[in-house]
Amino acid sequence: MSQEPTVDQLIQAARNRATGDDPLDLLDAVLALTRDLSGRADAALDQVVRQARDAGCSWTVIGERLGVSRQGARQRYAERVAHAPATVGLVRGRDLEAGLTAALDAAEADHLAQAGTEHILLGLLTDGVAAATLEQLGVSRATVRDAGHRLFDHPDHPAHRGRPVFSAEAQAALAGAEQLAAERTPACAPVVVTTPQLLAVIATDPGSRARRVLNDLGVDVADVKRLLHCYVNVPRTPFGRRSRRGRPGKKQTDRCSFCGHASSAERRLAAGPDVWICSECVVLCGEILGRGEILGTSRPAS
Repeated sequence: MSQEPTVDQLIQAARNRATGDDPLDLLDAVLALTRDLSGRADAALDQVVRQARDAGCSWTVIGERLGVSRQGARQRYAERVAHAPATVGLVRGRDLEAGLTAALDAAEADHLAQAGTEHILLGLLTDGVAAATLEQLGVSRATVRDAGHRLFDHPDHPAHRGRPVFSAEAQAALAGAEQLAAERTPACAPVVVTTPQLLAVIATDPGSRARRVLNDLGVDVADVKRLLHCYVNVPRTPFGRRSRRGRPGKKQTDRCSFCGHASSAERRLAAGPDVWICSECVVLCGEILGRGEILGTSRPAS
């Protein structure tokens, strides 16, 4: 079993993630790193509680191990466990494996101890749907490398020798891609994590180093979402799509017919004839129509 990271190692990981030498930038990086680690720990606990329930353990037994009552364990974890994706048995596609290897190669060429999401962005240009998507948006390995060197500090002399590892931010992005794949793969199919899920995660995270590179290159994230939509937004049901007719007597959760997300305070739904559309998809449709990019048509002159 690997040793837990020391305080100095965590601070160094935060320094690698910080946007500058200002102490407040380091503070922001430590807070972001803490959130990543806390979120991954919570997700791991949800997964293990789910496994315990699948193995037949009662809420009473689980509550005893958690140091809470049966009722407390059930109230805290029942809904979370029900919605936690089963990440056991996940398979990484060949395109993703090739991209991750290329990302580590890029960090090693930069003499860095860790590969960040900017290196993952470089790696995703190797093969697969993500590579085709980025190339369609005018992104190349050369432009990503130049932007990364301009935005982030790199040692003038080799500061690290040996194979780098993925940073905490990069590992969190990989975990997010796995969760997205598990949530969006039909229950009848094996869960395969590929490059579209990982690109979607790093591109839509406002604080990621990859997102900063894309912003620097003038890439509109709405375009990334549009091109990846059909690859990452297949709702997870037994047959790969939602049924509009629920079980008798059981209330169905209202969901957007385009992206599959449920209604919430932040994502309100508008009803149509047997369909729903959320506020975010409305905004995305407006952006696409405003640029005249639907069905290859041009915007009519006013």
